[in-house]
Amino acid sequence: MKCVGYYLILLGVVLTGCGDGGKSAGGKAVVPVPGTVVAQAAMPVTGDSLNNFAFAVTVSADSLIESGVYAVRASYGFDTANGRFVMPKGLKTYEIVMKKGVAPYTYVVGFTTSADTTFNDYFEITGTRTSIDMHYLKAYTFE
Repeated sequence: MKCVGYYLILLGVVLTGCGDGGKSAGGKAVVPVPGTVVAQAAMPVTGDSLNNFAFAVTVSADSLIESGVYAVRASYGFDTANGRFVMPKGLKTYEIVMKKGVAPYTYVVGFTTSADTTFNDYFEITGTRTSIDMHYLKAYTFE
């Protein structure tokens, strides 16, 4: 029974420490641990009635997160693609946000700042039957 108590305490500590994704804590930037998932989303692929495919995107902190690098993993059915993007220079406190794009099977990764909650679109991931495309949408500078 004692083990269950320790397990619950450990679980509570782990859950409260997850998901900071660059948010500020008392005005100070919090850098996520490499490998921490900061955004993820998925949608079913509706054009294929034979398979139960999905288009899924996961954004996580890269091993170079101190430089603002994030890793992107996208899958469309059995196809998988990996990529990276770098947050704008001079951006100190921000939160990574992912929204569904206008085009089919598209997600837009952006950010909000502590000073302004406006969604700033930054990086786009699009999946099709034949390819997965990742590219920057805009350039920002905060220096």
